[in-house]
Amino acid sequence: MSSITVLITSYNDKRIVSTLDSLMKQTIKPREILVADGGTKWDIREICNKYGAIYRLFPGNVVQTRNEAIKIIESEIIAFIDTDEVATPAWLENLTKPIIDGFADFSGGPTKHHEPQSEPERYLNLLEDDLYNNLVRESITYLPMGNSAWKKEVFEKLGGFDLSISGGGEDYDLNLRAIKSGYKGVFVEGASVFHDHSEVSSYRKLAMKRYSYLRATAKTYLKNGVLSIGMKGVSRVRVKHPFYLVETIMKPIALIDAMTRK
Repeated sequence: MSSITVLITSYNDKRIVSTLDSLMKQTIKPREILVADGGTKWDIREICNKYGAIYRLFPGNVVQTRNEAIKIIESEIIAFIDTDEVATPAWLENLTKPIIDGFADFSGGPTKHHEPQSEPERYLNLLEDDLYNNLVRESITYLPMGNSAWKKEVFEKLGGFDLSISGGGEDYDLNLRAIKSGYKGVFVEGASVFHDHSEVSSYRKLAMKRYSYLRATAKTYLKNGVLSIGMKGVSRVRVKHPFYLVETIMKPIALIDAMTRK
């Protein structure tokens, strides 16, 4: 059976306890769980030790931390999960099965949500529902990294994540390069995680988060000329929330920012 490393990138997020706890309840066990930390201000090693996870410090943003962590992983398959996510029991088994069976080079699954505690959180849940119910099913290039599994060789061949893109578009860029290079990705309905957006409790935080994402996505578009491969004219469902209009206004501003910022 192929060896699997579960990679968690962390930074000052105590929700990692719930993430690690969910990994203890999986139907299959990975070779190792690697916590790649970007510079948490409190001692996260005690938590890692409690769950038998390997701790490594790689200072930087999430893209830099992931790139450095991938270099030291020796397993054939890397499964990614974030500290704001909790895996369902069959997550790892279902997620990696297409890769182990030789059907795919990378895979990803959907997210579920608990009842939102604020309107900004509800908006992010609606966006994510639209993403997984529509875009990802139509084109795997829209797959987020947080709930995905990859053959390590893909990173070795493609050179990892583009460090000039961060904030949410780096995964789209990697997906596009993978598909263009002949690798195959699949969507796995049964590989679900619960995604917690409760930290985005104000519209100010929401605007900052979404603008960073829009700018990174714009940089991906400027680099690749496209954001998706294989789209067949999917019917978009307009997210029914007042902030959707604000985001529509932010998009051209983020594009100009991406064009002028190095």
